[in-house]
Amino acid sequence: MPDQINKNRFEPAYAQLAAILRRRIAGGQYPPGEKIPSEHSISRQYGLSLMTVRQAIGVLTEQGLVERIQGSGTFVKPIALTESRFDLDSIKEIFQDAEHTRVKVLRISLARAETKTAQMLHLPVGERIIVIRRLLLRDNRPVMFHQGHIRCDPTRPVVEAELSLGPLSELFNGHPGSAAKKGELTVIPTVLGEEEAGFLEQPVGTPVFRLEYVVHDFHDAPFGWGWFTAAPETLTLKTKLGLWDES
Repeated sequence: MPDQINKNRFEPAYAQLAAILRRRIAGGQYPPGEKIPSEHSISRQYGLSLMTVRQAIGVLTEQGLVERIQGSGTFVKPIALTESRFDLDSIKEIFQDAEHTRVKVLRISLARAETKTAQMLHLPVGERIIVIRRLLLRDNRPVMFHQGHIRCDPTRPVVEAELSLGPLSELFNGHPGSAAKKGELTVIPTVLGEEEAGFLEQPVGTPVFRLEYVVHDFHDAPFGWGWFTAAPETLTLKTKLGLWDES
């Protein structure tokens, strides 16, 4: 891709410039710790306004690629491990492949919210909730055990959604009409207890990952929380380190 700005393109000029500067950083033309050209210099080189240049550099700053130092200029930041992100492709595949993934409902029951559940769902302790326990099978092999806690709201068909792959699946797959607006997911290392080991057909004490989640509706109220315990071979965490030129 040429390092020039096409003002006839739909993509804004500042976004094009940000992509050019990113490619130069990824290509080593601006190595970590080095000062990039001044805003005036970039403005003259590409025939852009100073405001457009500042917008582009602002994008790179938000992405953690550069930092402005008052009175000195803009410098390329060293890439730190803490700036990496792990993907969850192996989990997405389970939720998105309806042909090979099957849900076995183990139990649905009414319960009273204990302290932890009440805290996660913003409910009073003792409030009535629905508890669902399920097993996810892939090609008839158990891969994930799930326990979910849902607000008991007869006006909203949340239980019907949970009987499929649940609100976490809605976030992965983007179902139209989904009750889920956003969610948080925490990956926790643990070991299998006797009950979950039996469901997943694994030895007790096997190291596993637990995916604890909380899902919020479009009123920003948490309506579901719980966890998926994944069989050892099910969850693979993968990340890229450093700066990759993915243009």
